[in-house]
Amino acid sequence: MKLRFSILISAIMLLFSCQRDEEETQTIDQVLKLYMTSAATGQDLFNSNIEGSYSTPALLDLLGEKDLQIISGATFPKDADTLVYMDYPAGAARIKIDSLSNDNEQTYYSRFIIRLPRTINEVVVNDDDTIEIEYKSTPSLFQISKLWYNGELKFTKVQGKANIVKIVK
Repeated sequence: MKLRFSILISAIMLLFSCQRDEEETQTIDQVLKLYMTSAATGQDLFNSNIEGSYSTPALLDLLGEKDLQIISGATFPKDADTLVYMDYPAGAARIKIDSLSNDNEQTYYSRFIIRLPRTINEVVVNDDDTIEIEYKSTPSLFQISKLWYNGELKFTKVQGKANIVKIVK
């Protein structure tokens, strides 16, 4: 009798724990692909195997708990055309912009430095540029909406398109 009662209680608990969640699932679209080429030569500036390119870029958070805190998670893979790009999924601190937010949509931003080291005459020289990313969040979608590079708007989200930014320096 105790065994049947235990099985019955277990079955009831299992049924209640399998209730369907009625909340909407939020889609995340925040992965950024950033390409960088030279205005003078057209060369891939992220390919450290090419002379004159940057060696190991670093991302430094301007809004983090500490000044210039290193942001981990960005990688520098090659695409199908063997161009190196920065793959940035997330990592920098985000701050809500109250003046642009409401009950249905919140706006956040991140700001960080991309430190671009280059060796010139055996001396490492850092080129620090600033990236600011604006994000929009609704109950169903969190996505990059805009990106500024050194204060210049370089990207505005187009629904259904990848977050690809091409910088010419």
